[in-house]
Amino acid sequence: MTLVVLVLHTKPFYVGFWWTLCKDMAFAVVLILVRSPAFSWMSRLSNEVKIAIRKSKVLFCNGYGFDELAPGLIVSALEYAVEVGTSVFFDPGPRGKSLSSGTPEERRALSEFLRMSDVLLLTSEEVESLTGIGNPILAGQELLRKGVRTKWVIVKMGSKGSILITMSSISCAPAFKVNVVDTVGCGDSFVAAIAFGFIHNIPMVCTLTIANAVGGATAMGCGAGRNVATLKQVIDLMRAANLNEDDNFLKELLDENLDGQEITLLSKMVINGSNNQPNCVALQKVVSEMLPKLEYALVKGVVPS
Repeated sequence: MTLVVLVLHTKPFYVGFWWTLCKDMAFAVVLILVRSPAFSWMSRLSNEVKIAIRKSKVLFCNGYGFDELAPGLIVSALEYAVEVGTSVFFDPGPRGKSLSSGTPEERRALSEFLRMSDVLLLTSEEVESLTGIGNPILAGQELLRKGVRTKWVIVKMGSKGSILITMSSISCAPAFKVNVVDTVGCGDSFVAAIAFGFIHNIPMVCTLTIANAVGGATAMGCGAGRNVATLKQVIDLMRAANLNEDDNFLKELLDENLDGQEITLLSKMVINGSNNQPNCVALQKVVSEMLPKLEYALVKGVVPS
């Protein structure tokens, strides 16, 4: 069964990063909703676009789409996705801040995406800008409280790794140590890997691990589009198992009022969770569970159930 991700964007290079990664990971066909800014005046979805949304497992929108697409059109895509049960991923990016103080239409569109998306993806700076809260975990929880359909809030922290926040849990995964050549395409590749985990119901800490590996492997190359990391490069990086752990940084984030939350932390060491400690999942355990599936996908072109 082919699982489809519809990318709501006008930039042709987005075809590259989604297609390259998703072709390897065998879960997506990529469609560009609108290919030209000449269509920026449109405010209604065509029947063709509606069919594409209905057939998709995920509709992904990046904040840069607002540069060339009318807010009304973007909101229409969101509303139709919600109506037909297609999951919505939203990464406001740097445009989130300007949208929050933009035209009434832009502010409404941003508000709708923050409320109605299934998965929100932001950097630590972006989530603070939108919530006014410095701690990225608390800021993510604030977005969850305000959301209607929001299931995951994912905070990207560059070399520090990433955090996945739900209403009842917090999952943290340090980044992999890599020699950075070019960061273009890293965040976008990260999103594609998160969609992979979401679609296939992969455990959250495992999803973060794969996404961090995809972003890190992409940073080791040059450029975006079809130059992003291949699945083989991602597998090699996971096998190397070289985490950029920063216990003090995570301790500061987790020391704030997080009572009642199940906390899971990817680590090289295994420490049983308690009232005062997170549940630590060994990287080796994640790698041993995920590598066979990824390697199978690489060879067979499908992900085993």
